[in-house]
Amino acid sequence: MNEKKVVSRNIVIALGIVAVILLAGLAGAIANYTSIISGKDNVIATKDSQIQTLTNQKNQLQTWLDGNRTQLQNQINQLQKWLNDNITYYKNEIDNLYIQIINQQDTITNLQNQINSLKAPKLIMVDLKSEDNRPWLGTPYLHVYGYICNVGTNTAYNSKIHVVAYQSGGVVAIDTYITLGTIYGESWKSVDSNIYYSGSELVAWHLTLEWTS
Repeated sequence: MNEKKVVSRNIVIALGIVAVILLAGLAGAIANYTSIISGKDNVIATKDSQIQTLTNQKNQLQTWLDGNRTQLQNQINQLQKWLNDNITYYKNEIDNLYIQIINQQDTITNLQNQINSLKAPKLIMVDLKSEDNRPWLGTPYLHVYGYICNVGTNTAYNSKIHVVAYQSGGVVAIDTYITLGTIYGESWKSVDSNIYYSGSELVAWHLTLEWTS
């Protein structure tokens, strides 16, 4: 009987110890979870504070924007008007400069044409005379004499005088050329040529200079 009491007492003691251990573990677990929950609460509180701060800043910015929207829009409109005006101004300036460039190019072209014209070969008659000679004995002839001058700076090639003479009634008595050849720029060549014909005296004649450049 005593042995049964001892066993029961031991069992009760053991159960008591187990209960104490379980209560201690439970208390530790509760403390640990309480600490974790407290940390999470602190994090949540910090985030809430940051959210609130950002919300306040956003509301302040929105309030400032609402209060200054008209002013900002006016500034935008003024800037847009200034931009449009200056775009038009500078576009007009560019157009004017382009017109000036075209005019200058035309001027340059005209001057170049004038230079080319002055440099181009140009033959003129210098004291060039022509006389109808009808000797008593011999064949009549048109005497052409004088000088041909190239007043250009470039050479005149294949230079010649086209001679056409008429008799009474429009009859062509002479239609020929006096060959001069090459006449260099700013130089001259003398002419002394007799062009013979037959028939009645000449009533008119023309001398025309021809050349190639």
